[in-house]
This record gives sequence, C-alpha cells and structure tokens, in this order.
Amino acid sequence: MVAAVEDRQAIDAGLVLRCVGGDGAAFQALAERYYRPIGAFIYKRVQRTDLVEDLSQETFLEAYRALKGGQQPHHFSSWLFGIAHNCCGKWLRRKRPRLFSPYEAPELAAGPSDLALREELEEQEKVLASLDVGLARLPEETRRLLELKHKQGKTCEQIAAEVGRPVGTIKSLLSRTYKSLRELLAPAVGEGA
Repeated sequence: MVAAVEDRQAIDAGLVLRCVGGDGAAFQALAERYYRPIGAFIYKRVQRTDLVEDLSQETFLEAYRALKGGQQPHHFSSWLFGIAHNCCGKWLRRKRPRLFSPYEAPELAAGPSDLALREELEEQEKVLASLDVGLARLPEETRRLLELKHKQGKTCEQIAAEVGRPVGTIKSLLSRTYKSLRELLAPAVGEGA
C-alpha cells in the first residue's frame, strides 16, 4: 500500500515537472487522474451538484496557473485538494442575496416624503449656487481648464497639448482648483447638516 502511494507521488512529481516545463499533456494527465476525486471532495463540502463542475474547473485553473508560474508542490495531491478547499471556502463565504418567499408579497419601503425631497432640492440648489460663485471667482485660464476636463472630457495630457503647458502643471493647477472649491463649498454643505 505504501509503495503504491509512493509510486503515485513519483508519477505526480514527474508530471508536475513536465507541466512546469510547458507540457500541456502532462497537466491533462494530472487533471484526468484527479478530476473525479476533486469533484467528490467539492460535493462533500458544498452539497450542491450544480456547483461541483464550476468549482472543480476553478480548482484546476488555479493549479494550472500556479504550475505555469513555476510553482512545484512537493505533494501534488495534497496541494490540489488544498486549492479545492480554498475554492469551496471562497464560495461558502461569499454573500448571497436574501430571497423572499414566493407566497408573500415583499414589504414596500416608504419613499421619501415631499417635504424631504423639497429640502434636498433646496440644499442642492444652495450648493450649486455656491459652486457658481466659486467658479466665477476663478481666473479665466483655470475655468478653461475645468471646461476642457469636465465638459469636454479631455485627459490632462490632451489639455496640456492643447494649451501648450506641461502635464504636471495642468494636474497641479486642477488639484489646487479642486481644493479651493472644496473649501468654498464646505460651509454651504455643512449648513444643511
């Protein structure tokens, strides 16, 4: 029995070396040897037949990438089952949507009141008015940079080429402008709180 395990490990080690060397047939041989045992292991962990195929493929894909990257596990089977264990763990930990009973109507959430909507609209109008005041105070060149960046959707590199200034200068000017606008808007935003 011990000899059979050692023989299997020796065969696996040879196939792993060939796979690391770029032999796709060697990985195919490993996949054929371990596909069913990995599938059974995954089924025992997640108890869902519809997931066994996906998680098995994910396991073998991760193993293939690691082997192609030069990783050489000492005991291939233990290493492969460890990958399968991790794939199952990721699936079991992921958040799942909460399902509602098909026999009960879901509770409808109350929407915001008209008063709350009006207050929010007034708050947004105050912030926009403050923004307009701040923009009007900016130098013409800075307003042009903002227009190129935000209205025309140009990158800093495109703006630099258009205005004939270094990219770093454009980024610096925009950064200082954003900071001063945030400072200007901070009191207006804080008033509504």
